[in-house]
Amino acid sequence: MQELCVLDRWEGNTAVIEVTDEADLTHWQRANRGELPAEAREGDVLTRSGQGWQVDREATAARREKMARRLARLKNRGNP
Repeated sequence: MQELCVLDRWEGNTAVIEVTDEADLTHWQRANRGELPAEAREGDVLTRSGQGWQVDREATAARREKMARRLARLKNRGNP
């Protein structure tokens, strides 16, 4: 597993990015709003290359789908 970077929230013009490394350890990184694509929003999976931050649309969609399934299971827990 490589690093997983997720845009957690905006604090004014600062992005707070949750970074989970190969050892499954999490730390936080901050970036100026201008360093991220204009379309970046909370919950997006981000990648970083020599050209800066990019939104990984495929990974973001997969992550959102996984979270929606997990939430649906939790809502149905205990219901016959």
